[in-house]
Amino acid sequence: MTYEAFRHFADTWGLALLVIVFLMMLLFVFRRGSAERYRQAARIPMEAPESPAESDKTSHPLKTAGAGASRNPADREDRP
Repeated sequence: MTYEAFRHFADTWGLALLVIVFLMMLLFVFRRGSAERYRQAARIPMEAPESPAESDKTSHPLKTAGAGASRNPADREDRP
């Protein structure tokens, strides 16, 4: 395939592919039922804590049983 042939192919079919992808993205964004999801996502910054230190005060399930959990097997509640 020569450069000219490749460029002609990319100019025509490449443009068609990009237009199809763009239209699919528009359909995805403006699909029925997505307005509430976007409203919830828009409120996330307003509901976030003011500082990271405030979020450490609250108990998070992953923090209590995750990496910061005790490594002593006797402290585990799932074993008799």
